[in-house]
Order: sequence, then C-alpha cells, then structure tokens
Amino acid sequence: MTADDASASALQFTVDTAGDVGDCYPFWRVANWNRPYRLLEPGSIEALRRHAPFVDALNCVYLLGGRDPEHNCWFLGVHPDGTVRTDFDGLIAQLQASLDYGYTPWIVLDNVPYNMSDPPDENMYGNTAPPADEGVWHKYVRAAIEAMVDAFGRERVGSWWFRVGTEPDLLPGHWTGTKEQYFSHYDHTADAVTSVLPDALIGPGNILNPVEGEYGIIVRDQWGLDIIDHVATGRNACTGGTGAPMRWFSCSWYGRVSVPLSMFDKAMGMMRKRLRRYDHLADLPMIVGEFAVLHDENGKRLYSGDTTEWSASFYAGIADRVYAHGVQQVYEWSHATDGLLHPRGQVIEMLRRMVGGRRLAVERTGQSASDCGLVACRKDGDLFLLVYNHGTDREPKVNQDMRLVLQAPGTPDGDRRLTEWTVDADHAVWAYAFEADCEAAGVEPLPEAGRYEGGIGHLYGEPGHAVWNESRDKYAELAVLRTTRDAEPVSAENGRLTLDLPMQGHSVRLIRISRAP
Repeated sequence: MTADDASASALQFTVDTAGDVGDCYPFWRVANWNRPYRLLEPGSIEALRRHAPFVDALNCVYLLGGRDPEHNCWFLGVHPDGTVRTDFDGLIAQLQASLDYGYTPWIVLDNVPYNMSDPPDENMYGNTAPPADEGVWHKYVRAAIEAMVDAFGRERVGSWWFRVGTEPDLLPGHWTGTKEQYFSHYDHTADAVTSVLPDALIGPGNILNPVEGEYGIIVRDQWGLDIIDHVATGRNACTGGTGAPMRWFSCSWYGRVSVPLSMFDKAMGMMRKRLRRYDHLADLPMIVGEFAVLHDENGKRLYSGDTTEWSASFYAGIADRVYAHGVQQVYEWSHATDGLLHPRGQVIEMLRRMVGGRRLAVERTGQSASDCGLVACRKDGDLFLLVYNHGTDREPKVNQDMRLVLQAPGTPDGDRRLTEWTVDADHAVWAYAFEADCEAAGVEPLPEAGRYEGGIGHLYGEPGHAVWNESRDKYAELAVLRTTRDAEPVSAENGRLTLDLPMQGHSVRLIRISRAP
C-alpha cells in the first residue's frame, strides 16, 4: 500500500528523527527473588534462567529473616551491655552466591526476625509485626550493613539499592503495625543504613498500587503515598529532626486482562504528583517493585503470566509508558516457560535491540478504538521503531491501520533498507499449539487455572508436563522471533519517509531502517 492509498482513518505517528528525548534503557533487569537462602540450593539459578533470562540483578526479599522460622536467623539476641548478638555468615554466603552467579543483589531489609517482635505476628508472608524495640532493630540493620561492607567493600555495597520492607500498606500481609509505626521503622532503618553508607540508595517498601491497591482490589485506609510527606516534612523518630533520607520511591503494579493501560499512567502520575509537592523529591527515581499480568479476563490468577500475543502488545504499551514517565526499573517475575519466551518476553528481546539508542520525539494524530503507540530510537546510524496495537480485552481483536512518518529537515534523500520482526497470533506464539495438543490428549485445564497461564503445572497439573515434554521442540520452533521483512528497499523523499502498516489486534512490530549499502 502506498501513502496515497492509505485510509484517511489511519492513525499517524510522526517521528522527529532529530528530536532526542532520552535513553533507551533496560528497565526489566531486576528479578524479585523471595527467600534468598534458595541461592544456595542446587538448581535454583538454572530455574531462574529458564523463566527470567533477561535479568542481571536479584531483589533479595526477606534477607534479614522473619519469613520462615528456620531460615535466615541472623539475630541471636542482645548482650547485657545492649549490643546485639548476630551471625551473618549465612547472609554473606547468600549474597556471595548471587555475585558468583553474575547477579547484582538488591537488598530488601525485611522482615523483622521472629525473636525481635513481642509477640511476632505470623501471616501469609511471615512475621509482619514491628520490632518490640526499634533501637534494637537499628543496631541489627547497622550490623548487617557493616558485615556487607566488610565482606564486599564499601564501593560495591554503596552501589546497591536498599528497600525498607515490602508493601507496608498491606495489612496484615506485610505489616501489622500502624502507619505511624512504619514511619518510625523507616526512620530507624534508613538511619542505620546511612550511618554506614551516607549516600546509600535507600527507599521505602514498594507501596500498593495507589490507584487500585492489592491486585486491582481497593484497599481500605491505603496510605502508602503518605510516606512521601513523612520523609519530606515529618518528625524523624530516630534522630528527632525533620524528614528522612529517601533516594527512590516504588509501588507494586499488576496488570490484568480487560484493564486499560491508562491505569498505569494514573498510578505513575499519582506518585509523581505527590513527590512534586517537595522540590528536593520532585525528580526522585520511580520504580515498579512488583509487576506481572496477574489475572485473566475472568479474574483468575496467573502465576507465571499470560502466554498469548495479548501479553506482547500489553508489554509494548507498558514500555512506552515506562519511558514516558521515566520509571527506572520494572521488576520481573517470569517471561518464559521452561526456557521458551512468552510473547511478552519477545518484546523484551525487541527492546534489548534498542538499548543504548536515543529515543526520538513522536507526535500522534488520529483516534483509535485500541491502544496504539510507537517507541522510536536512533542507534548506531539506524532507526528502530517499536509499533504496537493493543486491545484492553482479549476479544474481539481490533485491527488498525497505522501510518508512520519519519522526518528531519536536512536529511538527505535516498534508499534505505527495512527489516522487520513481528509478534502476533501467527508469530512467536506457542500457547495455542500447546492448548490444542492438551485438548487432543484429553488433558483439561485445572478448574482454578487462569487462561493461558505460563506455569504448566498451574494450568494443567502433571498431565500437562507430559504433553509439553513430548512436543517441546515444536513449541520452541513456534516461539522463535522471526524476520517478517528482510532488507526491503524503502525511499525517503524531501526529507520524509512514510510507512503504512496494517496492524493486527494485539500485535507488535520492531522495524529497523538502515542506510542502503
């Protein structure tokens, strides 16, 4: 189709190829790693690499104990002179294992050890009670940071990120104290860390999604954003001064089939708006500390994400918004099954090809019933265009014509070469073949399973593993990200190159435009 033949209803995205708006950076590099003692268990890292191959940092949750009574028991009590008794040999071994495997540890300072609370409060995620004495906790945290510095050096540990707890506004799952008790807990923890590392990258636990709370459910008395006000102007319970150090802020954000991507914009906007109340916090880094497609269209839990092309266009839309809001990291749980990338994982593969490039300004004109967008960048003399057409609902799929106009005054005319990779229902998706094979074998989804769940056992149980193992080679072939256009000639005229794309519903294309040889 030529530009003259394109439908007048097509969306148009105009790329200013000279309009630099920032880096293409890898925001998917951190994996949540619960129970870090697993780093010492055979096969644990191999399993991680099969379901999250693109990460190079581990967010070590429950590092300080309090999650399982038999693990990470570093706190041994208090001496008569008030000093704490500790043994951090196991903690150092866990962090050393992370480094040995090639992963940078990100330090989560939770939970409070069982024997430090009076009484402990056992909930879904272990002891969620505050310490009986925040002064003892302060000494414990300081001793842990000193042990890390002694083992790995001040410069290395000073480059790590530190987080004070997990979802402190989730009662009782992660914190059974009051809001004010968490503020005090944060003050003591941040002071303990910065007393050893004055410039430490310290921030509070990832608050619940400020729009919808936990997993899309409104939580009563949700107060996570109030932490910002406290660290800016509140009385510090540890020092008696005003405010507390905070170098970054984070939330959990879980997507669901049939929930619009605009909810991500709203959540990030609420955090940035609260930070901008205070000049010294206005440009603080923002993080999404928990992220996944967590529920299907029927509200059923997805433990390892969605494995269809819906997740690909969803993630491309998220990437567009991550860059727009300047979100530095979006922590990963899973983007592959047994080493085979989900379509969402293939979009990460596309984005990886753009890392190191400079993003370009994009102007949109026209309307669409679906969520369409474009991330553009220049890298090593080439132009990369990540184009997506995402529908909030899985069905019906809405196709959309899109026109891309690349322009820059002074750009010489001439031939270019266009190469394209595609993810849609017919490209890089193995879920439907696996579903058909299970149906043919008489293997039905478990009653509680989410649709197109990425965890085979969660979806089909043990019978599903037998079907998977029998035809894994076929699924591996279907999972490949293929070139759908290869070095096709395209021409710029009058400093302008126009591409017309008929985009399937729930589809993503990566287009590279290079100079002709």
